[in-house]
Amino acid sequence: MDSPGKIYLADQRGLTETSILRRYSTFNFEKYFNEFKEPFGSLFLCNDEFIAGGKLTFFLCKANSTQIFIPITGGIDIVAKTKEYAVETGQVQILNMEKGEVLEISNPYKDDTINYLQLGISNEDYFFSKNTSFDFDFEKNPNQLIEIINDGKLPFKLSVGLFAGRKEAVYEMKSSANSLYTLIVDGAFEIEGRLMHARDGLALWNTEKIELEALSNNAIVVVLELFSIF
Repeated sequence: MDSPGKIYLADQRGLTETSILRRYSTFNFEKYFNEFKEPFGSLFLCNDEFIAGGKLTFFLCKANSTQIFIPITGGIDIVAKTKEYAVETGQVQILNMEKGEVLEISNPYKDDTINYLQLGISNEDYFFSKNTSFDFDFEKNPNQLIEIINDGKLPFKLSVGLFAGRKEAVYEMKSSANSLYTLIVDGAFEIEGRLMHARDGLALWNTEKIELEALSNNAIVVVLELFSIF
């Protein structure tokens, strides 16, 4: 366990719950505040959201940022500036937003609750790129990290992977000056000597690579490299 880091345990996230929405927030968000849950570098939002069947919610952007949406079960419909985006599992949608913009996020399935991840990354020092969706296929790329987003106009690189038990992978950083945030979606992993379970997060820095090993079948991890602007 050579790399310095910080673990964000799933059961220590902030919870917001209504008849429409259940949201777990890793970092401070809206009414949830914890002095130990400040943003990790440019990553200021990491929400795990569930929307009831046929319902909708709204998101008010508090800073110029890139918002990343990753459906876990089902899919979501997003309305941004009158444009509509339908995002299903196996896709990632990025939306470049300005402070004060509002998104309408809805569940298109009348009878089923859907689950998605939303990540927010500050991009004050970067040019805006297009709102874009990316596809990935776990079945065609098993037991490896799949590079989904690596755009020079965006301040991050995003990878995901689905692993069988005891399968290993190494992630090579683009620069040791960058930082890394990993999120376990399902299953369990050992990452740089740390035992991680479903929906746990791990922030790492001052490292050139990370080693991970799945400890269960169908284990899913999200790896987000945050680029240094210095």
